[in-house]
Amino acid sequence: MSAILNNKTFQIYFLVFISLLIMLGRQLDTGITNFDDAFYAQKAKEIYESGNLWIVTHGGTPSFENPPLPFWLMALTYSIFGISSFSAVFFSGLFGTGIIVLTYRLADYLYKDSWIAFFSSLILLFPGIFIDSSRRAMVDIPLAFFVTLALFAFIKAKAHKPWYLLFGLATAGGILSKSVLGIFPLAIAFFYLVFSRQWKEIVNPLLVTGVLLALGLGFSWHLINWMEFGQSFINSHFGVLIFNRGFGENIHPYNFPGYAEDFLRNYWPWLPFALIGLYKFGKRGFIGKDENSLLLFLWPTLVFVVMSTSKNHTIRYVLMIFPALSIIVAKTFSNWLDSRWKDQALGSLVGIACLTALFVNVTPFQAKVTLGESSKEVRQLASIIKLNIPESIKLGNFRLSTWNPKHAMLFYSDRGLENPINDMEELLKQLQSNPKKMWLSNSTQFKKLKSQMPDAFYLIQANSKYAFFTSSENRDFIQYDFSSMKVPNVK
Repeated sequence: MSAILNNKTFQIYFLVFISLLIMLGRQLDTGITNFDDAFYAQKAKEIYESGNLWIVTHGGTPSFENPPLPFWLMALTYSIFGISSFSAVFFSGLFGTGIIVLTYRLADYLYKDSWIAFFSSLILLFPGIFIDSSRRAMVDIPLAFFVTLALFAFIKAKAHKPWYLLFGLATAGGILSKSVLGIFPLAIAFFYLVFSRQWKEIVNPLLVTGVLLALGLGFSWHLINWMEFGQSFINSHFGVLIFNRGFGENIHPYNFPGYAEDFLRNYWPWLPFALIGLYKFGKRGFIGKDENSLLLFLWPTLVFVVMSTSKNHTIRYVLMIFPALSIIVAKTFSNWLDSRWKDQALGSLVGIACLTALFVNVTPFQAKVTLGESSKEVRQLASIIKLNIPESIKLGNFRLSTWNPKHAMLFYSDRGLENPINDMEELLKQLQSNPKKMWLSNSTQFKKLKSQMPDAFYLIQANSKYAFFTSSENRDFIQYDFSSMKVPNVK
């Protein structure tokens, strides 16, 4: 068994196979969440339907929050598999698998040790925050993939300078995935070269070309949208969404230890070993002048410190440091353990990975957001809502929140949800002025309405969470015949 586990060919095939099973298993009919998956999936759907690659829209309105690369890839899967939840998460699963393989290749290249490479890749699978993020239609895993690819290429460029071009292209991919957060590879590479006193390398023509590629291609979307929308794009993307949300607004109080608290909650059992390893890597990098240790120390430390200065702390924003932490932990264990304990530790992680794949694909148990059914009630109502509400008309909102289930409703039914009204008199007033208008409310809330005014409302369809209704005057115009409509894919 030890010989098999330490065989490089087996290790690579095992990592790819087990990662795909975990990332893409049980994804065909679980749906996606209202926050933020459906928001991103809808943007990709509008790119796919409009064919406009550079102007990102949401609900038909230009949306300046996110660069388009993850949405291009989602749109590509829509063209292959159709518009569905599975298509929305497909590339996240591939990127998650890619990060695991890149971590293996990076560790193997640095240390020429298949145990460290395999162990670090398995560490990356746990805790579940990495798996969970790789199973969602979000932009953090694509960013982490491109950051990892960029730094892998940067390390390879020490021996083969043309790798600097891939370093630049991968950094551009990170910028096109999550804007300014994608420039971290440039910052890490710069500080690495400064601290290792490689002054001539800073002006290496191929490195300079790679940096220009990163900035030119990476910020191409920003340039195009600035040319199209002018200062409003700058104010929205950089002003409101990045600087104000990250550093200025009061919704999130300033909390420098916020990410430390997140890691204390979520990065077990590896946290103490990562901290010990970071100390040792920092010491070897700065005092021992070990270049590999210096880079692996700067990668998570620089990102962690910079991101901690923002007010909005969410651990998935720093998933880009997980590969480095995994290698640090694996190398630390490798220095501590003898061959017998190494084999036992490796066998244990392989067994846990296999059990996780079985848990995801074979059992009905639900854990975290991606193994439970998401937006189930919205999906149940999506077809009847799309059938009865014209494309340009929004669904009325009685005492639901502003944002939930707004994004999921738009993605699954192609119909927007208005801002809520909370006043009963306003609801009656709108029903009187427009009796054909249709509404969505909480099912419990609708029962109260019906008990108070039994003749005023007609229930079209309801489930345990939501009620879709209209005025009693409009009941004869409600349609239930789906034969002439393309029913939306609500899986």
